[in-house]
Amino acid sequence: MALAIRNPNWPEAEWDVSGAFSCDRELLLFHDFFSQVYGERLLSTVHGAPLCLWNSGRVLPKLICSPEQMRDAGLAYAKRGIPIDLTFSNHLIKGDALKDITCNALLKFVERNNPSEKNAVITASDELYEHIRKNYPRLKNVSSIVKVSVENGRGKLDYYRRLAERYDKVMIHPDDAWNYDLLEQLEDKSRYEILINEYCVRGCKIRPLHYQTLSNLSINYFGYANSKFEELFANNGCSNLNHLMTSEDRGTAACSIEEVKKLYEMGFRKFKLQGRGSMNAGVTIFDLLRIVLRDDPPDENVMQRIKLQFIEALSTLEPV
Repeated sequence: MALAIRNPNWPEAEWDVSGAFSCDRELLLFHDFFSQVYGERLLSTVHGAPLCLWNSGRVLPKLICSPEQMRDAGLAYAKRGIPIDLTFSNHLIKGDALKDITCNALLKFVERNNPSEKNAVITASDELYEHIRKNYPRLKNVSSIVKVSVENGRGKLDYYRRLAERYDKVMIHPDDAWNYDLLEQLEDKSRYEILINEYCVRGCKIRPLHYQTLSNLSINYFGYANSKFEELFANNGCSNLNHLMTSEDRGTAACSIEEVKKLYEMGFRKFKLQGRGSMNAGVTIFDLLRIVLRDDPPDENVMQRIKLQFIEALSTLEPV
């Protein structure tokens, strides 16, 4: 009998994990280890994008990829049947920006290497959304958290319903992850995905400005600066771990175990684990091991052993 390793609190949960084109080796090893050793496919989707004009929220030097790196990563996910959600969530994209050679080439590649027929693009720009629907019809469309934020859609039931009519998948604003009255009224919960490990403050006052700054930075990576944002960011608590973990009035936007259980019991099955801003895969791997796998009772150590085996495998194995 196969060893049950999934967290019993959410056995049918589908996990959309950050790290495509930045933490590929670690994510592929995670997939291969648990698939080959325990017969479990724990990654439902991976999301991410290289550093490029259309990206937003992931404007980091580590995301600079060569064409060969993009190709190798895309083929590796396709080989395993793992869908990719490209994070082309820059809401400022329009006009001539739609002609970007790198981004269009990546769309063509991801559409062509799409054995699951589930590869998708996360967008916040309506013009980019229409461009993708017209020119890359085999790709699914996902509405970004950025879109909800900059369009002031948080907390608005009719807004989410309109998005669900247009998009194949709709991202819920992090502050709505515990807006249970709203979530209960969403008819087809399979169309929605909820980010559960958002390490920002609840009710963040500068979220739209943060996305605006990141989108401008993507467009002009070497020259953009916003002193107003830097000043507000420093005082907002976003990067202050003590504030996130101890503030009674704000606190972290990451969901607790009990909150995730409540969302699951409400009928949601699609959950997102983000790794935005991380300099390596450590945070993503930690959250995968902590959330996706079951916990042992105090008198057992099976899962701890499995986790240690996987961590040791990171230094010795190469993706198949």
